[in-house]
Amino acid sequence: MTVAFHIRRPWPGPAQRPAAGDPSVRWRIRLHHTCGTWCAEDPPHRPRALPWWKASSYTPFWTLAGREFYFPALVVVWHREPGGRDGLTVCGRRVQRRDGTWRWRRGWRLHVHHWRIQLPPLQALRRHLLTRCAWCKGRSRRGDAVNISHQWNGPRGRWWRGEPGLYHRDCSAISNAHDTCTCDVPVIGRRDYGECGMCGRFRPYGVTPERLARARALAVIPRGSRTPTP
Repeated sequence: MTVAFHIRRPWPGPAQRPAAGDPSVRWRIRLHHTCGTWCAEDPPHRPRALPWWKASSYTPFWTLAGREFYFPALVVVWHREPGGRDGLTVCGRRVQRRDGTWRWRRGWRLHVHHWRIQLPPLQALRRHLLTRCAWCKGRSRRGDAVNISHQWNGPRGRWWRGEPGLYHRDCSAISNAHDTCTCDVPVIGRRDYGECGMCGRFRPYGVTPERLARARALAVIPRGSRTPTP
């Protein structure tokens, strides 16, 4: 699926994203063009704000007097490709400009029969009321959402039962640590990753000593808990 439209809330909330990575930016509501390697074949130009008359030039992250604000979406309209195909492989089409470059036609955005509507506020309310963390069984709250999945296509529960297989962010890390092999000398069939013959847990590929030390620290937290035992 591909996002076709956002309908954003008319009032902002506080955001924790820095002003485009530059703390000196105190006022910004529009996106800015920044020159890079992608401009190598373009005529000479300078960095500047995108055109004010285009709605796509405005970012949902606003910087006002050095403070960051964000306009969250009330409605998200998704375009679902027919037949389960990859996004824009059927409905999307590229056309060549006179200068030889390519662009996507935007007609696919108006395929109403392919739309899927998402309502993030109702989704957040449903998760708060019905969804529980698969590790600690806690609720989803603002600033501590239950929205981390360990699989691409997890099971989808009935709307009155919540969503199974979701975690808090820290609970996800603790759960992964309990499933990770932390043996000093693992017995694995492959060169440096796979199921350990000693503990039966999985040793990830390319694990570093720092990651291994963190996994050991998290693995001592009891199952179902988010804090170490005092």
